[in-house]
Amino acid sequence: MADTELTSAFVLHARPFKETSLIVELFTEDYGRVNVLAKGVRGNRKNSNRALLQPFQPIKVSWIGRSELKTLKQIEPDGFAHRLKGIASLSALYLNELLLRLFIQWDPHLDIFHLYKTSLQHLHAGDKPNLILREFELELLDVLGYAIDWQHDIYGDAIEDGMTYAFVPEQGFIPQLQAPADSWLANGATILAVADHHWNISGAPALARKVCRLNIDQLLNGKELNSRKLLQQTLAMQS
Repeated sequence: MADTELTSAFVLHARPFKETSLIVELFTEDYGRVNVLAKGVRGNRKNSNRALLQPFQPIKVSWIGRSELKTLKQIEPDGFAHRLKGIASLSALYLNELLLRLFIQWDPHLDIFHLYKTSLQHLHAGDKPNLILREFELELLDVLGYAIDWQHDIYGDAIEDGMTYAFVPEQGFIPQLQAPADSWLANGATILAVADHHWNISGAPALARKVCRLNIDQLLNGKELNSRKLLQQTLAMQS
């Protein structure tokens, strides 16, 4: 792939390269994750591209090159930057880190790209970050092939309101009577609330958070997410 047309994108991460350049991790609409070399954007106040190579700024980009690391050819704004602060900013950084850790390069995911875009919009609008993250995690696990069945147990039987279940990572929900003694438990009504995304039901957001984290941690093979750690520390300080 020597040259591309402009494609919508967001910057997930950037790091210095040599004296004046950046290596930029992009999440693009048409190509998925892409690494590009942005030449001459550091230390040059007249270079307008540097201001666009920031997280949460919708952009359109094109690149050239036949190697794995492409060279940024063109960049232009694709909307207003999302000026996020505090919990909203940390939540968006968490989304970025999930995409960096769990998606391989050159593997487009159009649905996730648009969900990421709307998630930033909701964070900018001041919507509840914890619910935005739960919606994103659930869809991400689905796309990765690790969707959680919130309506049936591991035997295919329907989850029942009045029953209690344990969750087994990478398998699903199992009736309490068949679960190990040290399992943490959830009631069927709460599980079904998550299935319908009824976040107003008490315990539903917390259950989704715990189950998603267990599955995501399995995919990360024990690697820690820095953004998650910062987010948890900040929430603990505010509580």
